[in-house]
Amino acid sequence: METTKDENMIKHTRYHYIDNLRTIALLLGIVFHAALAYGASFQNIWLTSDVTNHIVFDFIAKWTHLFRMPLFFVIAGFCGALLVNLRGENSYLFNRFKRVFLPFLVFLPIILGSTLAISFWAASFVQYRPPIFELFELVESPTISTMHLWFLFNLFQFCCVFWLLSKWQSGFQAIMGFISRPIFLIAVLPFVVGVSMSQQMIPFPPPDKLFPQLWSYGFYGVLFLVGASLFHHHSVIRRYEKKIVYLLLIAVVSSYFYFAHLPAPLAIVDVVTAINNGGVVHVEVDAFLVVMQTLAILSWTAVCYLSGYKWLNKPNNLSRYLSDASYWVYLIHLPILMIIQFVLINTSFNVFIKFNVSILVTFVLSILSYHLFVRSTFIGTFLNGKKRSVKGFNKLA
Repeated sequence: METTKDENMIKHTRYHYIDNLRTIALLLGIVFHAALAYGASFQNIWLTSDVTNHIVFDFIAKWTHLFRMPLFFVIAGFCGALLVNLRGENSYLFNRFKRVFLPFLVFLPIILGSTLAISFWAASFVQYRPPIFELFELVESPTISTMHLWFLFNLFQFCCVFWLLSKWQSGFQAIMGFISRPIFLIAVLPFVVGVSMSQQMIPFPPPDKLFPQLWSYGFYGVLFLVGASLFHHHSVIRRYEKKIVYLLLIAVVSSYFYFAHLPAPLAIVDVVTAINNGGVVHVEVDAFLVVMQTLAILSWTAVCYLSGYKWLNKPNNLSRYLSDASYWVYLIHLPILMIIQFVLINTSFNVFIKFNVSILVTFVLSILSYHLFVRSTFIGTFLNGKKRSVKGFNKLA
């Protein structure tokens, strides 16, 4: 495949901001999932929902939900293009099979089994049983969820599409060039994302089914391509960086209207119906809210990406270590977090103390497990590959 001028100039550069943003995006998963337990909006849908809650945690969960995983897929696309550039298309696909799809196959049954075991254990002693526990008896035909590992399943699908696209050399370069242009980012991208999200509930759900979901391609898949185009045309980032204040203004204004018009949380009967329908919630399209959500998603994602490029593009031993650890931490954090939050249900601690304790203990235990049992073992090699001395090779999302 032919390389552009940008690619030749930066092929062997270490993208420290990509490392740092990827780490932040993955570790924010702990914050997001911890907030779900203490937000009133999620009382009927989250396994560890606590009787003590506060609106602050609704905001934390819903706000980070707007940009956390969109940012991750932009970064994943950037790293995917980098890997194709370094190793070629076929090696790229094989690498993604080993580092993305195989971990998904290995960890999904582990996470599902541990979640069930922890839930049964918690049901035997918690004084306040989260409402969703009572729903299990009412569900007639539950479907298997990929839980928080949905990102691996979707990511590998996008990697396969990107592999096929990269085989079409002339068309591939034209597509990458078009995606990096303002006309695409300002007009086409919001339209595609908005249409893709228009039939989904708001806040949007995870594409966690064991089959491809087309709306995810129009949302996360397109953002993956945006990230790839930013690698191939890296110099445009400096131009877009100058617009960060305007993007922040759009993010704040659209978020205001987004939060002001959010629908009421799902009632118990709606949750039961959704579970029996395979997790599908039938909604009436609110065009204004869809537009505000789309603008908030894209503007916050852009602000985070450009902020990382501007302020986080520096080497740091701690961030490098966390970058290596973040994959493992994200994979295993949820069962650990569940145990801690179930134990905290029986305490009379302030909800803010519970939130911070659950995050801190989960993070510490996850990092310890990585350092002791993963970093220098076959598990670390399985997830991150062997340590490479080649300058410029990022840990790939």
